[in-house]
Order: sequence, then structure tokens, then C-alpha cells
Amino acid sequence: MRGRSRKLDEEKKRNLIEAAIEEIAANGIEGASYNRIIERSGLSKGAVYYYYENKESLYSVVLEEVERRFLMAVGKLKLPDDADVFWDVCGAYYERALGFAVSNMQLIEVARILVEPLRMDGVEAFEPLRRADRWTRTAIRKGQEIGALRSDLPAEFLSGILHAVGVAMDSWFFDMYRSDPKTVDTKDFVRFAINMYRRILSP
Repeated sequence: MRGRSRKLDEEKKRNLIEAAIEEIAANGIEGASYNRIIERSGLSKGAVYYYYENKESLYSVVLEEVERRFLMAVGKLKLPDDADVFWDVCGAYYERALGFAVSNMQLIEVARILVEPLRMDGVEAFEPLRRADRWTRTAIRKGQEIGALRSDLPAEFLSGILHAVGVAMDSWFFDMYRSDPKTVDTKDFVRFAINMYRRILSP
């Protein structure tokens, strides 16, 4: 799939991805129509089916685009070697990530729809999610090595806890933000979230 998608003209690929983002944002996973995505993109059905045989193959490319835009804007988290500043570095990065999220709500909402395990079978096979999972486990092991994170539990288990708590907090944050952005203080939320993570993950 990936080899074939690279052959698609970049402008056409961008149009197709934007059409998919708009369709998913408007109708969710269950209501999204591959035919409407193709229609929105302005491409021929034959061309789209040649490069992406179904919605799922296109959704993986959409997630890769979300990942690309996020990393372009926010960068990668570079963890320190000093346990004393570990959580400060994580907090500063989390604040930048939330800043990107509130400035790109449609993009983030689509990503959240695509990665919600209960909403789509087989989503764990998407490469951006595998990369994120591998990175999270590596980051946890690094935190354990420098004494910033608890080492009485395996990184794989802590990664699962981190994911579950993160999904719950992200949902809470975005629900509040959608309801009334003026009532949401991103800095306050970051402090709350980091404190929650520290309570769970610190030695």
C-alpha cells in the first residue's frame, strides 16, 4: 500500500487526504462514505481505488499526515538525562502539543476518531500508532533508568495505563474546549494533567 501511495501526485494526494478529513469530521467512521471522499477530492474513482483499495488504507495515510503536521509544528519530545527536570520537560512539551491541538481541532478530532479502538476494528495495525506505542515504551524505560519513573512495574504495563489515562483526560479536555473555549486554561490543565501522571508513574 505504501509503495503505491508514493506514486500518487502530491497535490492529488493532499486533496484526497483533505477530503477524507472533512468527510470523517462531518460523519464519523461509521457514516463516512468512500464515494463521498472521492467526490470531494475531485479525483476519479479508478485512480483512488488504484492507490487506496479501501477506506482503511486511506485512513492510515490520514493518520500519517496528522503525525507529520504535528511533528512539524511541535517536534519530538527529547527526554532529559536528569530526573529532577524530567516532569518539567514533559509538561512543557505537553503544553506545546495542546497548543497545536486547539489550533487544529478538526485534524485532532479526526485523529481521535480514527484511533478510538472501539470505533474501528484493526486500527492497531496502523503504522503511526505502532510508532507511538514503541516510542511511549522507550520513553518509559528511559524514565525508569534515570529514576524519574517507577520501576516496580514493566514498561508495557505502564504504557497501557498511560494510554488509558491519556484518552480519558484528552476527552475531558476537548469536551470542555468544544463547550466553551474561554473557560479552558491550557496552562492550568497541563499542570493538572502532569500532576496526575506523576501520581501514577513516579517511584
